[in-house]
Amino acid sequence: MYSISQNLQNVLKNKIKILINPVLYNMIDLMVDNLFVNNDNNKYFSLISHVHSSVRELVKNVVISTFQEIDNEFKNSAYRKSRYHINKSNVSRTLITIVGDIHFTRTYYQNKLSKKCKFFYIDKTFDLPKYDHYDPIVKGIAISNAVNTSQAQSARDTSAFIGELKYFIDPSSLNNIPRQSIYNWIKEWHTPDIVPTAIETPETLYVMADEKYIGAQDIDKDIMVKCFVTFEGVKDISKNRRMLVNRSVFSCYDSNAWPLFMDFISKRYDFSKIKNIALLSDGGTWIKTGLQELKLDANNTVKFYLCEFHFIQALHHITTDENERKELLNIFNTKSKQDFKDYVTQIIERNQNREEIITKKLNYIINNYSSIKSMLALNIGSSMESHISHLIASFFASRPKGFSTKRIKQYLKLNDYKNNGISIFNLYIQSYNFSEDVKINETIVNTYTFDNFSNGNVPILNDGYVSPIYETLNQIAH
Repeated sequence: MYSISQNLQNVLKNKIKILINPVLYNMIDLMVDNLFVNNDNNKYFSLISHVHSSVRELVKNVVISTFQEIDNEFKNSAYRKSRYHINKSNVSRTLITIVGDIHFTRTYYQNKLSKKCKFFYIDKTFDLPKYDHYDPIVKGIAISNAVNTSQAQSARDTSAFIGELKYFIDPSSLNNIPRQSIYNWIKEWHTPDIVPTAIETPETLYVMADEKYIGAQDIDKDIMVKCFVTFEGVKDISKNRRMLVNRSVFSCYDSNAWPLFMDFISKRYDFSKIKNIALLSDGGTWIKTGLQELKLDANNTVKFYLCEFHFIQALHHITTDENERKELLNIFNTKSKQDFKDYVTQIIERNQNREEIITKKLNYIINNYSSIKSMLALNIGSSMESHISHLIASFFASRPKGFSTKRIKQYLKLNDYKNNGISIFNLYIQSYNFSEDVKINETIVNTYTFDNFSNGNVPILNDGYVSPIYETLNQIAH
C-alpha cells in the first residue's frame, strides 16, 4: 500500500511559509499606505477590509499550494506508477468557498486494469463532490441557515458571509447564491436518521401533543403536521421565566404518528423505569388514542390532562364579560359541576344569539371536566401552544408559502434536529457524500471533530485503495 512520504509535511510547511511572507508584507504595506490617504469617516472599515481581503487571498494560496503538493506527491509515487495511468494533466476546477473563488488544477488518473476506474486524486482525498462549484462548507452553512430562516434569506445571508466586506457598501458587487441551489442541495442530501442518545430515566415523563396545518403545494388540503414534546419537569431560570427539563421534540406528517413517536422516545428512555406518564393536550381524538400507545410497560400509569390554555379559551368564548369569566373560573375551582352548568345556562339566557357557540364550549368543558381539574392540580402548566407556534408555525407557517408532500418529511426532520440541539452544519459535513440513507448516533453528531477523519470516514478508491492523506492530516492536527 502506498503511503505519502514523510517529507510531505515539511515540504508543505516550507512552501506555505514562503507564500505567507510576501502576502503579509503586501498586506501591511497596503494597510499602512491607505490608512490616512482618505479623509472620509471610513478609516476603520478600510483597515478591516484590507486585512480581510489579504487574509482571504492568503488562505486561497495556501489551499491551492496544498492541493498541488499532494497531487504531485501522488503523481510521482511508485505506488501510482504501478497502478494508475495519467489520463489528463492540469485539469482546472473552481470552487466557491468561504474565502471566495479558488481556482486550481489537478490530475485525472485511470486504473491500468480497469478503464472504468477514473478519478481525481485531490477530489477523492478531500471528498469534493463531482460537478459542483460550491464546496461542502458553503453548502453546509447555507442549509443550516435555511433551517433557521428560509431558503431565500439563507441565500442572501450566506452570500454576504462568503463575500468581500465591500458588499455592505456596494451590494451590486455580490454574486448571490440562487435560492434554487439551496433547495437542490437539501433535496439531494441523504439526510441521516439521528438515533437519540439514551439519558437517565425519570419516574415521571410529561408528553405534550398537538397538530399544525401548513400550506401544501401538491394536494388540495393543508398538510397536517403532528408534533410531540416530551420533558421531565420545569425549572425556574429567571423571574417569571421557566424552562422544560430535558426537552425532546418530534414531529411528522404521517397517519401513524404515535408508533413513530414511540419508536423515537423509547430510544431515549427506559420505559420499564417510568411510573407515571402525563399526556397534556387539547383533547383531540387522534391524541387520546395515544393513551394506550404510551403504555409500553406494565409499570407505566398513563393519565390524560387537558391543557389549561384550551380551558381558559373556552371560558373566553362563553362570555366576553371579564367579571363573568372570573366568576366562571371561581365556580369551576370551588363548586360543583352542576353549579358551573347552571351559571353558564344563565349566560345563555342573556345571550340567545350566541347559544350555539356557548353550548358547544360548555359541552367541551363538561366532557373534559376531570382532565381539567387534574391539570389545574398538577401545577406544572402546559406550553404546547407556544411550542407549536415557535417550533412549527414560525418556520412553516409564518410566511405565505406551501410545501410539497414529497419534501415535507425531510424539512420536518431537519427542523426537529435544530430544535433538539443537533448541529445541522456538523451533520451535513459528516454526511454530504452519503449515497443512501443511514443512521447516525446523536452523540457522534454533537461531538464531531477532526478525529472523525481517522475513525473510518476515509475515501476509498474503486480498487479498495484507502487515501493515506488522512493519516498525514491527522498527524498534523495532533
